[in-house]
Amino acid sequence: MRTFALVIVVILHFAGSTASAQISIAQTATYRTLNDTFAPPQFNSLDPWKARSAYVREHILASTGLFQMPERTPLRANVFGEVTHADYTVSKVYFESVPGFFVTGNLYRPIGDGPFPAILSPHGHWAYGRLENTPVLSAPGRAINLARQGFVVFLYDLIGYNDSRQLEHRLFGGPREYLWGLSVGGLQVWNGIRALDFLESLSYVRRDAIGMTGESGGGTQTFLIAAIDDRVKVAVPVNMISLHMQGGCVCENPPGLRLDTNNVEIAATIAPRPLLMVSATGDWTVNTMEREYPAVRAIYSLYGAADRVHAVQFQAVHNYNRDSREAMYAWMARWLQQAPPDVRRVEKAFTADPLSDVLVFHQRAMPSGAVDAQQLTANWIDAAKRQLATTPLEARGRALRHALGFGDPASIPPTPSATVRAARRRTILSAGNDPELEGQLRAAGFTLLPIAFTPFDAEAAARIPQFETYNRTAASQRVADIVAAIHAHPDAAIVAGGDAALAALLAAALVPGRAAVLDVGRFDTSSDQDFLDHLYIPGLRRAGDLGTATELAGSQVVVHNAGERPKLSPREIVALLRK
Repeated sequence: MRTFALVIVVILHFAGSTASAQISIAQTATYRTLNDTFAPPQFNSLDPWKARSAYVREHILASTGLFQMPERTPLRANVFGEVTHADYTVSKVYFESVPGFFVTGNLYRPIGDGPFPAILSPHGHWAYGRLENTPVLSAPGRAINLARQGFVVFLYDLIGYNDSRQLEHRLFGGPREYLWGLSVGGLQVWNGIRALDFLESLSYVRRDAIGMTGESGGGTQTFLIAAIDDRVKVAVPVNMISLHMQGGCVCENPPGLRLDTNNVEIAATIAPRPLLMVSATGDWTVNTMEREYPAVRAIYSLYGAADRVHAVQFQAVHNYNRDSREAMYAWMARWLQQAPPDVRRVEKAFTADPLSDVLVFHQRAMPSGAVDAQQLTANWIDAAKRQLATTPLEARGRALRHALGFGDPASIPPTPSATVRAARRRTILSAGNDPELEGQLRAAGFTLLPIAFTPFDAEAAARIPQFETYNRTAASQRVADIVAAIHAHPDAAIVAGGDAALAALLAAALVPGRAAVLDVGRFDTSSDQDFLDHLYIPGLRRAGDLGTATELAGSQVVVHNAGERPKLSPREIVALLRK
C-alpha cells in the first residue's frame, strides 16, 4: 500500500470556483452549463493575449490528459485495399494511437507522386459518421473533391463510429478514468495528434502544409487540436464555434476544460495561423457574424493578421453542405496551395465509394492485440504511473494546478513573504477538527477562524451534462475555498482534519510556505476508491496527486494519521504550533 511521503517536521515559527439537454436555470443558478452564454475574449494588446493563449493551450493539454504528452508508441500503420479512380484513389487505414487501440479511416489521394498538402478530417455526430452522404452533409464528398484538387485527405472515425468499435462513444469513461486524465474526449484528441503523425509519415505529404477541417463534433476536434498542435497550418471548424453552446457530447467535454474559458477563446489561440469560421443560420452559430467572428478577428488584429481569419454564414440547418464545403476548398487552396485570395473552387459531382471499398474491417477481423475498455484503462494508468516517476516536479506542479482550476498563474495568490511566514501569529484557519482539539487550541490562546466552504448541490450537479467540464467538483471547490481563506489571512496557520485536510494539502501546494498540521484520516493514496470517495478531482492522479502536492507544499506542512505516521493528540498539535 502506497502512502504519503511524509514531510520531515521542522520548527514552526508560528504561535498561532448535451446540447439537446435543457437545464432549469433555477436549479443550476450557481453552476455553468454548456448552454450558457459566455463573454468573448477581450484584449487590447498582444503580450497579455499571448500569456492567456499559452495558458489556454496548456489547459487543453491538461484537461485531455496530455500534459505531459503520452509516449508516442509505434503507429504500426496499415494502408491497404487501394481503389484507383480516374482522378483520385482511396485506401483503408488503421494504426495504433496507443498500443492495442486502433484509429480507423480512409486515405484519399490525388493521382501522382506529390508531395501534396494534406487535410486531416474528423466527422461530426451523424448516424453514419465518416460515411454520411446526404445533401446536408457528405464526408466522402469533401474528401473526394479535396483529393481531386490536389490534397491528401485522411478522413477518420470518431471513437465508437463505423470501424472504431472498441469503445462505446458516449459510454466510455467515468470518474475513475477522469482521475487519471482519461476520457473519450481526451483520447479522441490524442487520436487526432497521432493522425497528424501518420500524415507526416507519408512520403507524398508535405509536412509544412497540413490543414484540418470537420463539422459539429469534428469542428470541436478541429479547433482543439489546432490550438495545441502547430502542425495544423490552416483550420476550418464548421458549425461549432459559439458563445452560447459549447458542444453537447462527452467527446467535446473533457473534464475541467471550460472551467474559465469557452470555444471562442480556444479557437482564437489558433492565431495567427489561417482560420475560417463556417456558420449557419439554423444552429448555434447563428450569431457568428455579429458576435463570435468579430471577437476572434480582434485577436488576429493584435498580430497584424486580420486577413488570416474569415467567416461565412449560410442559410441552412446544422450542416457541412456544398456551400460550406466550397468555402472550405477555397480557404485551403489559398493558404496551402498559394492560390490568390479571390480563388473559387467549385465542387464537382461525385459518387461515394461502395461501403466494401471504404469500411476498414469489412469481412476482416479486428487485428490481434486489440484491447477492450478495461484493458485500455489499465494500460493508460500503468503508462501514467511510469511517466510520473520521471516527470520533473515543475511539470507535475503545473499539471496539478490545472487539475485544481488554478492553471492560470494570475489565479494563484502570491506566496507570503518570509517576514510574514516568520512572524509569530496566533490565528488558525480551522476545518474538520474535533471539539477537543479546537478547545485546546483556544485554551492555548489561539484564535480559530472556521473556513467557510461553499455549499455543493449534488442533485443540481447531477442534472448538468458534463458537469466537471464547466464546474469544480465538491473536492476542488474545497481547495478553492481554502485558497481564498489563505488569501484573506496570509499570516494564519492551518489545522484541518479529514476531507478538509486533504483539500488543505492541495491548497498548500498552490500557496507554499504555509504552516499547516493536517490529519488526513488514514487516506490511502494507492486507492482510486479513496480518491473517488474523498478527493474526486479529474486529472488529479494524472498530475501525481498528493505526492506532487507534498513536494510542493514544503516542510512547513505536517501530515499525520497517514501510513506509519500516527495521529497526533491535541496536546501534541498545540505543542507543535507553539514552537
